Amino acid sequence: MGRTDAGATPAAAAEARDGDERAWDLPAALLTAAVRSLSLDRAALFVEEVPGGSLVRRATHGLVRLRTLARDRVPPDGPWSAVLPVEVGGRRVGVLALARRHGAPLPPADAALARRLAAAVAALLERDRLGDLLARADRLAALGTLAAGVAHEIRNPLVSVRTFVELLPERADDEEFRTGFRELALGEIARICALIDDLLAFARPRPADLEPADLNALASQTVRLLDAEARKRGVALRLCTDEALPPVNVDDRQVRQVLTNVVLNAIEACPPRGRVEVRTACEQEGEARWCVVRVADSGAGIPPEQVARLFEPFFTTKAEGSGLGLFVASRIMAAHGGRIDVEDGSAGGAVFRLRFPLAPSGGSDARAG
Repeated sequence: MGRTDAGATPAAAAEARDGDERAWDLPAALLTAAVRSLSLDRAALFVEEVPGGSLVRRATHGLVRLRTLARDRVPPDGPWSAVLPVEVGGRRVGVLALARRHGAPLPPADAALARRLAAAVAALLERDRLGDLLARADRLAALGTLAAGVAHEIRNPLVSVRTFVELLPERADDEEFRTGFRELALGEIARICALIDDLLAFARPRPADLEPADLNALASQTVRLLDAEARKRGVALRLCTDEALPPVNVDDRQVRQVLTNVVLNAIEACPPRGRVEVRTACEQEGEARWCVVRVADSGAGIPPEQVARLFEPFFTTKAEGSGLGLFVASRIMAAHGGRIDVEDGSAGGAVFRLRFPLAPSGGSDARAG
């Protein structure tokens, strides 16, 4: 998560708001409100970056030099009028330090207001952590489906390689056989490696990081991973890419999660002999330009009364669905400055559009949340 330093210079603030600024906008707004209502000279919010780790400065007002604080220490830039713990689930995850001029103590009424402020900050942090847990649960569910499909895909080429290995002793003098075996084995091993790389790229945990990424490549990886699931259901999965698509600033792990969820939903919505098309393109909407991934299926479509609830948490029409997938997907898209839309397809079924913003010059303009 980034830092929002309320009292920083414009240049320092621009440097500090490093890609996921939105996550701290509300805590920073609460800090600003506290400064005004309590007539504070300085204020600082420190929150752990990882569970059990040091506390990192997330929002400030006035001069606060320290950026990282040991968990068991009081911020040294005192004197402070109040240093309040920020607790989530009974565990201390941060510190809120407030100071009037010369560290004058807060009267009882103001001290009570400060404690309510600390509780409000804790509630915001708890909400964000719940969202992270929901995202993780959705990723684990998708990972189970992917792992089953990849296991099936790995088994098939291994059977081919094993068959050739078993025949090799009696065909060792057959040059054509040996050449064919070598080409087949290398091709199948390359295919297995590509599938494993795609699966690891989806599953490997790492912090959110916005970097220029190729949506065509992300869509291709997703289609490759889900192709086995589509064929198992008798669904044709097709990819059409716009080779002129510019890069966009995204967290590729999170975008893979969104793509996997939406494409898998489309596959599951199709009857046998159905079709799913994944298409990338650039679109203009007024003055806004978007990189778009369009996922269309040939299923029964979505009833109008359900469309408005599709992105609500725990809403699902599947017998075994969690109702988290599209909620998490919409949350991730909003964090990237984009959105996810759904509409009826011209030939039936549903069409989901994942829109990622582009700057007017053609560069990416995504922001993290």
